[in-house]
Amino acid sequence: MKADVLDSTARMIRLDGGTEVCIVENQPLEELLLNRKLTGIKFRQACLLSTRLFLRHILEEVTSYPVSELMILSKGLVYQLGEAFALETGRNLPVNIVAAKRAGVDGEAAKIDLPYTRLDAGGDRLIIGDTVASGSTLIAVLDEYRLHHELSQVYLLSYAGSALGANAVTKYCRARKVGLLIMYGLAAFGLGENGFDLSFLHPGTVTRPEYVKRAHALYNGQQVSAVGWDFGSQMMAPDKYKRLSWVESRLLGIDEETFGGVIPVTNADEVWQEKDAFKLRSGELWPGT
Repeated sequence: MKADVLDSTARMIRLDGGTEVCIVENQPLEELLLNRKLTGIKFRQACLLSTRLFLRHILEEVTSYPVSELMILSKGLVYQLGEAFALETGRNLPVNIVAAKRAGVDGEAAKIDLPYTRLDAGGDRLIIGDTVASGSTLIAVLDEYRLHHELSQVYLLSYAGSALGANAVTKYCRARKVGLLIMYGLAAFGLGENGFDLSFLHPGTVTRPEYVKRAHALYNGQQVSAVGWDFGSQMMAPDKYKRLSWVESRLLGIDEETFGGVIPVTNADEVWQEKDAFKLRSGELWPGT
């Protein structure tokens, strides 16, 4: 892995328990993680640039041996790994697909269902683009993949990932003698009590002090999630993102313009799919829920 490439830097850190994470820092990742107003085409473009810069750090590794993508729907679409790989290498990236569905969240753990898989591309070396909270989704997906194919190496690229998730995935891979490189954008986040929030202001977040300072100024000291409660909705379902942002703004007392404008939610059913992020306080907004 190269520590310095055009427009991006990477540094290895060691978390409690010995887990190693590569923290990648660049302007597109700062746009993604320190600008909750970013939506639509600008969000899509920032994601593609961030993925391209991730790949530049590991270009030699991912071009020396055959590698395939393991796309986890739906968040994996946001990473645009196939396009980024083609732009950086001039090569096609074969892709395996797994649809993952969160069945519920219990503190730091999540139950995951996998209603659809298509693993025709195979390959023992995988690249995965996914936002990491507890790590439960990744572990479930890797478990499923290993039922069908040998696995020797995983490159995990995550715009936003938790220290807890990194520890869980590392433990899983070590136990199965699978090589693992974790690359996180800007920080190894502490995970909020709701199992969703990835905030620069969480006491467990490992990052540069300047990012903590910027987040403190942006959010008036509140632990606002750097990527929201349904990462990717910024481009895949912008109105849903604005509705969830309205919920955040009300519960945290944050100005609506911090999120670039919101859509008021009069019926909890409009956002209930993400209820695990806020259900313990939903009665404040919709009495009786």
